[in-house]
Amino acid sequence: ELRLLQECNVAPIRGVAFGARSDVFATVSSDGSVRIVDLSDYSVLAQARGHCAATAVTFDGEETVLTGWEDGALKALSAVTGDSKAQIAKCHRGAVTCIAVGAEFIFTGGDDGAMRVWSRRSLEFVAQYAEHSKPISGLLVDREQPHLVHSCSLDRAVVTYDLKTTRRCNYKMHRDGAFTGLCQRVDSEQELLTSTSDGFIMSWDCDVQLPVMALDCGRRLKFQCIAITPGGRFV
Repeated sequence: ELRLLQECNVAPIRGVAFGARSDVFATVSSDGSVRIVDLSDYSVLAQARGHCAATAVTFDGEETVLTGWEDGALKALSAVTGDSKAQIAKCHRGAVTCIAVGAEFIFTGGDDGAMRVWSRRSLEFVAQYAEHSKPISGLLVDREQPHLVHSCSLDRAVVTYDLKTTRRCNYKMHRDGAFTGLCQRVDSEQELLTSTSDGFIMSWDCDVQLPVMALDCGRRLKFQCIAITPGGRFV
């Protein structure tokens, strides 16, 4: 009798996400595979496969994984079985590059430079913000003020949207490299942290136009993404 013990991705990984649990994570790959992995024994708890490259992933609670796809689709999959729960066939023109989840809404960013807002309950379209001229590379809901949503893009801009006023409320630029990732500190003033294609990690305060910190890691080092640990100790 043959029993599968472990398996892994065989194509480039396009996204990794943890949910509420520290021992379970999800991956998506360019071959269209989605896997939910248990870190205790590295077994695959659930998996799915699409007909094109999967490009983004995040958890929505413990039982649902939201995935973005190269054809512009957003799919909600069961984290338990891998089965499809719901989908938006044309979430963006081009690939879905980022997904963030708030209390009431799901936010997506795409190759088209748009940030779109969807009802978390029904997946119905709510609003669109078209502030970027190139693909969005980072997207998050503010930790302290959940009516604020932040995005960064390959157009070298960081934008903050106010859902209460339905308008852009902050805009910052980097002169050289493109922004490749975005996260937010859990301590201090809870500044935004961005990574760039020219080797910088930058810290941004909402009240200051220029970065309050810029760490030059060398222009030969091209960052692809940035993340911060839950306790805020490591980046």
